[in-house]
Order: sequence, then structure tokens, then C-alpha cells
Amino acid sequence: MIAAVAGLADSAASANPVFNSTRAYDYIVSNYNATYGLVRENENIDRYWLWTDNLLASHVLKDYDYARAANMTATIRHYNELYDLDFRHPIGSLLDQVAYFNSVTDKGVIDNVWISDSDGSVELECSDYGDIAFYKSIYYFKAGMTEKARSCYEMGAAMFDGIGIRDKAFEPDGQRYSTYKIALWQIASNMTGFGEAKEAMTIISYMQDSTTGGVYTHYRANMTPDSQTNVETTSLAILADKGVSFPPSSKPGDPTTSGIPSIELLIGVFIAAGLALILVKRFWR
Repeated sequence: MIAAVAGLADSAASANPVFNSTRAYDYIVSNYNATYGLVRENENIDRYWLWTDNLLASHVLKDYDYARAANMTATIRHYNELYDLDFRHPIGSLLDQVAYFNSVTDKGVIDNVWISDSDGSVELECSDYGDIAFYKSIYYFKAGMTEKARSCYEMGAAMFDGIGIRDKAFEPDGQRYSTYKIALWQIASNMTGFGEAKEAMTIISYMQDSTTGGVYTHYRANMTPDSQTNVETTSLAILADKGVSFPPSSKPGDPTTSGIPSIELLIGVFIAAGLALILVKRFWR
């Protein structure tokens, strides 16, 4: 056990926190708004992110509240059709969809409905960001590109400093650790088998609010939360806790900055990417 987590566990041994998935599910449901047919960001922020929050929440709720999950999926499809939205985001790697790894822009759709669109001109690298490293590791692993998958996973895992993922975003974010990156580490470990994320669920357990069941988005080096809870982080925590999350059903193409597949996979990836783009449109309509 790492020193920081071990010390905290020793000082609060009587609490012995264990991640409570039931409370986490209840937290997501508590943020559901029937008027929108979506879950809000959290109990304090009345904003409804189609992706990532509602995509992830609709997926995890299938095992807990299928009717509500189905309604959320239908709502996402409605907005996609009405506003001709294109799904571009790294979480595509978790959903067996085409994934995009360029910088992300937050965009308003209408009223309080938003999306995070990976429409930037610069591709984010595994060596810079922990979340990108784990997303790409999963993506490459599903594509059968084992060495690239392992390389990205090892880069992300190497960013763990005994407390959290210390990547390029750590300093600009006020020297705070992101809980969702720890969850992604556990998910990538579960899916690829490249290594163990031994401390991940312990850290996530300490970041779960004992009253609401939601998971805090950020924490400090002393392992105290420094943020609010939210649906996205809580959904990823549930997936990390499940052990096996998204079994691959397809092999997406190799992502690049321009969206054009690499030369060594040109023919196969071109066909796969074309079919995948058609499926994405059908999926969200």
C-alpha cells in the first residue's frame, strides 16, 4: 500500500471505506430530470452533458434502472437528430465507437444541454495526459494493436506518483489530482491486463461521498476532496468497480490527428472507419 493511502487508512481504520456501488447508482438516478430526460452534471449544477455524462450514465444504468437508461438513450438520439450532432470524444474507445483524441471544446446545444466536442486541431498524446493514455490504450487494444496499447498504458501508469495521476494537467489544475483518471486506470487495467491498478479502488472509495454516493472529481495530496461530485466521475467509478466493463465487439481504426488512418492499416482501417461512421449516425438517431 502506498504511503499516503496507507497513512490515511491507518488514521481512519475504523471507517475502512469500501466503494458502495448501490449508493453510486442511486446518486446518478437522483440527478435524473424527467423534464429533460437526462441526468444533470450534479446536484448543484443544472447542466446536461450529452457526452460524456449521459452516455456513460445511460450505459451503467442498464444494469440498475433499464427503463431510465433506455429513456436517456432515446433523448440523446433525439438531440442528435434534431441538431445534427456528430459524436467526437475519447470515450468512444469505451463504447466501441470511433474515438477522437484531439483537444476538446465545450459547446452549448440548447438551453442547459451541452456536449464536449473533440474537434481541436492538435492530437493529445499518451505521454502528456493520463486519461488520454488509458483511453488510447483501450482503443488500440481493441484494434489488435497490442504494442501501441501497452505503450500507452505504461505511460499512463507511470504517471501515478503514489497519490494520483500527475500529468501535464496537474499544475494548471491547481495541483489537484483527477479521480476519473484513477478510474480510467482501473478500467484499462481490467480490459487490457497489462498491469494492476492496485491502489485505484482504495482511492476512489475515499473520494465517494458517504451521504450522496457521488464521487468527487478532484482531491489534494493529503487525500481530501477538493471539488464537487459529478455524474461522469461516478459513472466511471462504477465501471472501474465492476471489474470487466466494455467487452470489445469491434475493432476501431487507428486514430490520428487528421482522422486519416495510418499507412500500415490504410485499407482495413479505411473500410472499418467508414462503416463505423455510418453506424455512429444510426446509433445516435
